[in-house]
Amino acid sequence: MRPLGEIIQLPILSHSGSYLGSVEDIVLDNKKLSGIGFLVRDKDWYMGMKFISKNDIKVIGKNAIITTNDSLKAVAELPDILEFLADRIEWRGLPVYSINGEILGKAEELFINEDTLDIDGIKLQEQDYVISRDNLMALGPSAILVDIKGEGIHKEKPSVQESRSYEEKGFEAKQNAFLLGKRLIRDIVTDDGTLIASKGDTVTIQIINRMRSLNRIQELINSIEQ
Repeated sequence: MRPLGEIIQLPILSHSGSYLGSVEDIVLDNKKLSGIGFLVRDKDWYMGMKFISKNDIKVIGKNAIITTNDSLKAVAELPDILEFLADRIEWRGLPVYSINGEILGKAEELFINEDTLDIDGIKLQEQDYVISRDNLMALGPSAILVDIKGEGIHKEKPSVQESRSYEEKGFEAKQNAFLLGKRLIRDIVTDDGTLIASKGDTVTIQIINRMRSLNRIQELINSIEQ
């Protein structure tokens, strides 16, 4: 179970190491409470958004999505996807009601199964728990309905990693997408002179993570070709 906010803006890489684009948003099948794939923003975004099916995704990793070279398709050429987008629900901020008619709050985040893209849970604004999939009844255009059983809503506390600021994770993902594949214009070394990367090297996720762990990500940004 992973917050959707962690997946949005992840870079998408091919098996050959090519940068294909970044995740813009999930495409949901509202009735099945499951994602069918992602909208993708690539270098030709001004010509229209692309789509990647969940069937073409090899892995959704911590820092990138891995797929094949030919997995991106133009949304305009996919009638089925256009139909899903026509029925698209802006779930962020939707009121969440119990089946007894009690308003519980507003939706803040979806939690996604990384293998199936099923919605595994939903987090409400200003709450520290996740309402599990077992309690989700409907994702509608005007409201989300949840069932109350036993002592009430089944609550799962997010892990420490999941509780981390979604805004912070989203910002880091955007930085990763911006930096990946860029060439360095100078050597980067540690304070003791150890070489991290050489002038002319291509920025990889390993370099990004190393610089972020050293709190020197701005130095990396200043060291790439603009």
